Amino acid sequence: MNISLFKRSWKKFYKRAFGTTFIILTFMTIIDQGLENPIFAYKIIDKSTFLKAALNIFYFSIGSGLLAIIALVLLTIATKEN
Repeated sequence: MNISLFKRSWKKFYKRAFGTTFIILTFMTIIDQGLENPIFAYKIIDKSTFLKAALNIFYFSIGSGLLAIIALVLLTIATKEN
């Protein structure tokens, strides 16, 4: 069990997953708004649907960061300390 790996890397893992997901989902939502019938998100026509789309992006980004932390915990368990 490599606890030092977790201590050194958890912020980096979380920030990288959160940032990547946030950028990709924001880009997908912007492209999706150009379509007549959006595939991914709601068609933004007022403040309420804008808030729903923004919260979806934010929630998925947080979830992605937490999945990265879970993956790091599994790596911590699977590796040996040097």
